[in-house]
Amino acid sequence: MKSLEAIQAEIQALGTVDLFGTKKEVKCLPEIMKDTEHILYLTSGLMDGTTWLIVCTENRIILLDKGMFFGMNQMEMALDKVNSISYKTGLILGSIEIWHGGTKMIIENCTKESVKPFVDAVN
Repeated sequence: MKSLEAIQAEIQALGTVDLFGTKKEVKCLPEIMKDTEHILYLTSGLMDGTTWLIVCTENRIILLDKGMFFGMNQMEMALDKVNSISYKTGLILGSIEIWHGGTKMIIENCTKESVKPFVDAVN
């Protein structure tokens, strides 16, 4: 299992990333990530009215939403199962659309600077 310090070092090596409201989700990454996985990029955004941490590794996209006091929602999809991914930017914020099978996931309110690097990491 990777340590939290190793994961935080990977995040710092990425440069400027958007982790607004997702510090508790970052603390859960050591339990979720495999020893051989590395973070290619990550960002935060809103999906279904809650804040999610979206992580791209070499193998999968991980989406995490940890409750305020208890509980955690986790979704993941293999990169080879992603049909398409796109992004839109506005004046300040952007959004990411991921098509996985017949399902479209929209992650909104991402910082404008984080959407293109995330999509590039997935591609």
